[in-house]
Amino acid sequence: MTNHKIKSFTLPELLIVMILTAIVVGMAFSVLRLVQQQIKIIQTNFEKTSSLSLFEQRLWQDFNEMSHIEFHQQTNSLFMESEIDTVIYSFQENYVLRNSDTIKLRLVPNTLFFQGKEIHNGFVDALSISGKAELPDYEIFVSKKNDLTLFMNQDGF
Repeated sequence: MTNHKIKSFTLPELLIVMILTAIVVGMAFSVLRLVQQQIKIIQTNFEKTSSLSLFEQRLWQDFNEMSHIEFHQQTNSLFMESEIDTVIYSFQENYVLRNSDTIKLRLVPNTLFFQGKEIHNGFVDALSISGKAELPDYEIFVSKKNDLTLFMNQDGF
């Protein structure tokens, strides 16, 4: 009788391979989770940056189309008026209202200017808005050139 031995792995060898496979798969899932978290952070920052950029563009456009711009400190709102349109920006704690549109950004008006002088209330021709609550060191600055209409209508409003 010949002794035919079948070549195979022993039970301890199979257990070691299974343990090593489980460790490698566990590490792969951990890396995948970290990558997913980083992608989510990048996506959130991109959305914030895009929203801030769109807000800044719209504010800049409104700021330069309107002939009468006034800031009301009591209501924390920016009132803009032209011959054909009126726009009101209301700065709340967690959002900004532009007329009836809600912009989900935490923005705070920092510094208001009129004719190069810092003011706290009244006519405005430049302003600085802090977006630090959204992105570190993010500031928005908008300004406009004063025209003769502003000075003629200044006492009329």
